[in-house]
Amino acid sequence: MVTTGTQSVRHQMVQESTVALYPTTATLCTRRIAADATAARIDATTSPVPVRPSANGDVPLPNWTQPGSATRQPQNIALIGDTGCRIPATGTAQDCAQPQDWPFRRVANSAATDPVPPNLVVHLGDYIYRSRPGPNPPPLCGATGISPSLHTWGCLVTDFFQPASRLLAQAPFVFVRGNHETCRRSGEVWFRYLASTPSLTACNAQSPEDFSPPERIDAGTLGLLLMDTSCASDDATPPTCAHAPREARYTAQFNQINNSLVQAGDDFLLSHAPIWAVRGVTPAGNPVWVDELLSGAVAGTSLGILDRRINLVLSGHIHLYQLLTFDASAQFHRPPQVVVGSSGTELDQQTWQDGALIGGLVDGVPIGELITVDRYGYGVLRDTGSTWNLRYFDRFGTRVPGTNCNLAGARFPNCV
Repeated sequence: MVTTGTQSVRHQMVQESTVALYPTTATLCTRRIAADATAARIDATTSPVPVRPSANGDVPLPNWTQPGSATRQPQNIALIGDTGCRIPATGTAQDCAQPQDWPFRRVANSAATDPVPPNLVVHLGDYIYRSRPGPNPPPLCGATGISPSLHTWGCLVTDFFQPASRLLAQAPFVFVRGNHETCRRSGEVWFRYLASTPSLTACNAQSPEDFSPPERIDAGTLGLLLMDTSCASDDATPPTCAHAPREARYTAQFNQINNSLVQAGDDFLLSHAPIWAVRGVTPAGNPVWVDELLSGAVAGTSLGILDRRINLVLSGHIHLYQLLTFDASAQFHRPPQVVVGSSGTELDQQTWQDGALIGGLVDGVPIGELITVDRYGYGVLRDTGSTWNLRYFDRFGTRVPGTNCNLAGARFPNCV
C-alpha cells in the first residue's frame, strides 16, 4: 500500500527471482515507490518475509522528498560497515551468539536511536564473513538440511537483516559493495538482494562481471557517489579478483565521477576500500597506508585529483574507525577520508599513536589530522545547516571523546 497525500493505492509487488537456497525457496519481489510518497506498507499477511520493517510492515521513507518537507536532504546519517560475524576457514572464529564477541545487533540498535534516530543509513560494505558453518550453525545459515553454501539469502538474513532489524525499521539504507561481495564470495547474494539494480547473471560462472559502473544517488540535495571498489586490494595478489586491468578500470570510473556524477551541492564518495587510510607504522615511524591501487587510479585521471566539490570519502574495509585529513598547505586537493569498518566483525589492532604520525606522508602528502578508534561502533554525520558534523559512537550509543568534529573546507579542525 502506497500513500501519496490523502490517497492510498494498493500495488502488486514485482517478482525478480526465485531460488531454492533458503531454506527451501527464496522469492525476491520489489516495488519502486515515487519520491513524493508519504507512506508505504508491505502487507504482512501476504508477504511472509523473515524480517519486516515493523510489525505491520510500515516502510521508512526519505523525509526530504515529501511535499512540504522542511529539509532538503538527510540531516542525520548513520554510518556502519564490516558488520558480519567472522568465521574463517581455519583458526579462531567469533562467537556469533554472544554480543560481546559479535556486537553488530547492539551497534545497530544504538544507531537506530542515538544520538537521534537517523533519516538515512549508509552501510559501507562487507555483510557475510562466514567461510564455514561454525560450531553451532544457526537455523538459516549452515544448519542441517539447509543449503551447504554460506553465500545465500539465509546467511544474509542471519548476519544482516535480523540483527539490523530495528535500524532497518528506522530509515532508508544505501548499500555499498565490499570485497566480501565479490563473485568468488557472496557476489550472487549482493547482486540478487542488495544491489540497486538486481541481477541474476552478473556472477555467471563463464564470465563473472565483478565491476559495477559508478552511480549517483540523489538524497535530496546531497549527492552520494557510489563506486564499486570490491576488487580493489591492499594485497600484492588480490585473493578474490584475479582478472582485469584493475587500475585502468578504476581510473575510468574516477574520471566518470569527476566528469559526470559530481554536481553542485554536497557530494560524498562511497567506496568500500579507502583511497587513503593509515593501517600501520614502519620501524622508522612512518605511516603504512592503503590503497595504492586506488590512489594511483585517482592520479591517473584527467584532473589528477578528485573533483574539489567532493566533500568526503566514506569507506570501510579497515576494521577500525578513522578520520584522516591532509595538510591544508598541500599542493594537491584531497577531501577527508572517513573509515567506518568497526561495526561487527573482528577489529584490527591499532599499533600506532595518531599524534606521532601528524605530518607523515600518505601518498606523498602530509597528514593534517588523524583520529583512530579501535572500538566497535558507528559514525554519525549531522547537517548543521552550514556544515557537516561528524561523531563516532561506541556500541552502547556513547560518543567517543575526541571524535566530535565540524567540517571546515577539507579539514576537521578542533575536534573535541
